[in-house]
Amino acid sequence: MSIDEVFENLLIINNAISRSSVYRCFVKNNINKVPIAEKEKAKKFKAYEPGYLHFDVTYMPKFNKVGSYLYVAIDRATRSMYYKVYDNKTAENTDAFFDECLAFFPFYIAHILTDNGLEFTNRLINSKKGKLCSKPSLLDIKCKENNIDHRCTQPSTPKTNGMVERVNGTIKNNTILKYKYENKASLEGDLVDFLVFYNLYRRHGSLRKELNVKTPFDAIEKWYILNPDLFIVKPIVFKNNILNLKSNLSSFHQQPCET
Repeated sequence: MSIDEVFENLLIINNAISRSSVYRCFVKNNINKVPIAEKEKAKKFKAYEPGYLHFDVTYMPKFNKVGSYLYVAIDRATRSMYYKVYDNKTAENTDAFFDECLAFFPFYIAHILTDNGLEFTNRLINSKKGKLCSKPSLLDIKCKENNIDHRCTQPSTPKTNGMVERVNGTIKNNTILKYKYENKASLEGDLVDFLVFYNLYRRHGSLRKELNVKTPFDAIEKWYILNPDLFIVKPIVFKNNILNLKSNLSSFHQQPCET
């Protein structure tokens, strides 16, 4: 977790705290330095250009005893993110979500990384004869059609997809763990608000180290300058598309949790 994420979480408890005081606390306790082993792992991520998406699905609160799922995709290089709520965790919804990702992200998608859930892959399904399933999933088919490499994590090793796992926590800390929602519509409205804020305005510590930029949108602009051939649309078009997400929704009122 970056210092900015720690700072934002502490603001919920104490709105008088400053980012500099959090930093000084890190320094005092000698936790402001990344271990050498972790730095070596981070270097592997730097080799990737925009277009490597991490996918995941996480649970949302129930309303009237009916649950829902949040599909999340985050780009490894820019940390730009997209997500959407679906009623069920299915291969069909994964296929629909991937279509939305292809339309949302401003760059070409070359790779995606998922876990081994049945909504993503069939590769761990055993047949009656004890053989692993060779039939491609709907996501595999869509990836092949678009010349995208679908990679899966090693079974029982969720840390290999840790980037999207961490951002799941960031989303929840800024929505369902921060506010009380009366219905699903108000939750979805707040999710859109945070999606806009995250992509355009929220500072991301790792981006300052890797690209010397502050936000995911800053990173997209930087990469567009470095290699415009990676992009389908210009950054300004991407920004306007994000802002239009808010204009398509009514304003919702939420109440802070009383707990």
